[in-house]
Amino acid sequence: MLERDEIKFSLPFLNFEGPLDLLLHLVRKNKLDINDIPISEVTRQYLEYLEIMRALNIEIASEFLVMAATLLYIKSRSLLPRHEEVEEEEDPEEMRREMSRRLKEYEKFREASRALSEKPILGRDVFVREEDSERKEIKGTDVPLTEASLLDLISAFREVMDRVGGGEIHAVTVDRLSIADAMGFLIDRLESERVIRFSDVMEEVRTRAEAIAFFLAILELAFMGRISLHQEEPFGDITIISREERVQEES
Repeated sequence: MLERDEIKFSLPFLNFEGPLDLLLHLVRKNKLDINDIPISEVTRQYLEYLEIMRALNIEIASEFLVMAATLLYIKSRSLLPRHEEVEEEEDPEEMRREMSRRLKEYEKFREASRALSEKPILGRDVFVREEDSERKEIKGTDVPLTEASLLDLISAFREVMDRVGGGEIHAVTVDRLSIADAMGFLIDRLESERVIRFSDVMEEVRTRAEAIAFFLAILELAFMGRISLHQEEPFGDITIISREERVQEES
């Protein structure tokens, strides 16, 4: 039987590579001003995401912990009164502005990389111009979809955990519903329905253990390349599509 401790995911995975990805996700999801990031709130959510990732056996690289330490330092320094004797230390406001600058540069880089990677390749370093390269038609759906990231999945998972409530994630043992059972359920449902929504899968979940089992099952199937995850709009519901079904239709 596939157990939670046997599954471990390494980054990059599902379009999620580093701490700036997480910060940018938090800024966009909370509709924050990238030029004036509220450090206290962003730090709280950043640490919460890391805790969820750690509890779900998603390996966290050292740069994530460095960013966490930096955020905590800026937060703690900004709460203290400024004294002349500590002027030689880094100014928390200057550090916050520098973080905003890095985040804006990274946002531009990600957008340029995404647009470039989604253009069909004619030859070495030669790309085709497309009118709409970001949204793609997926067979079995009625609207264009964009690829969902690991952070989008974790955001949806957090909402489910808030609904079922109770206790810390790491204190839960998946014993009543195995991850293998959850994977089997998803595969069977995809074979009959072609496309399913994350919210529909989680609608019948009543316990944190069940939520964790299905979340890890989705991650494992995505990691294995058996499903792909998409969204109709940023931070919208996640659509789960069988890659095997798409391959059969295209062949």
